[in-house]
Amino acid sequence: MSTVVPFKSRGVRAVLREAHEQHIPMRFARERIQPGWIHGFVVGLSREYCLIAEVGDAMRYDGFVVLAISDLSQIEEDPSREFVEKALALRGEPLVVPPDFRLDDWGTIAQSAMRLAPIISVNVVEDDAGEISYIGQLTELESDGLILREVDPNAHWYADTGDYGFDEIASIGFGTGYLDALWQVAGTPADPLKPRAPVSDSLH
Repeated sequence: MSTVVPFKSRGVRAVLREAHEQHIPMRFARERIQPGWIHGFVVGLSREYCLIAEVGDAMRYDGFVVLAISDLSQIEEDPSREFVEKALALRGEPLVVPPDFRLDDWGTIAQSAMRLAPIISVNVVEDDAGEISYIGQLTELESDGLILREVDPNAHWYADTGDYGFDEIASIGFGTGYLDALWQVAGTPADPLKPRAPVSDSLH
C-alpha cells in the first residue's frame, strides 16, 4: 500500500527525512514542471534540495538528480516497493550515496556533481515546454548562474558556452547511462573554448 503525502497535515521535509533515513523507494511528482513521476531513493537532503538516486524501468540505478523541494507537488512511497527492493537486491544493485555532496544552492550542487561525473545535465524550465536539458561541463560560476560548455546530442562539443540563471534551473542530473555514453563518444573537448564577450560589449 502506497503512502501519499498530505502536505498540509505532514511536512514534506519530514517525509523526505524519513525516506532518507529508512532508504524507502519513493516516487516524486512536479506537476508544475513536468508530467509523470521520478522514481528513486533520497540519498541527500538539505532545507531546499533533495538528491535522488534514480531507479530506471530496468530496475537498475541510473544516476542521480537534484530537485528543489519547493517544486514537489506529490511524494509517494513507491507502490511497487516490495518488487523494487527485491529486484535491486537480486540484480546486485547497491545504493550508492555520493560523498560530501553539497546541497546549498545550484552552484554548489553543480560543483559537487562535476567532482563525481565528467558531464552534467542542467535542466531548465522554458515556458510551456517543461524541462529542457543542457548537457556539458561546468566552466564557471557567476553570482546568479552557471556557465556550461555544452555537448550536442551527436556528442559534438560547442565552441562557446551557455549561461543559465539559478532562477531558471529546475533540476541537475549526473551519472546516468545516457550521460556516460555521451561522454564516452564525445571525449574531452579538443577545440579551445572561445572567449566570452564582456557583458559591457554591445552590437550596433
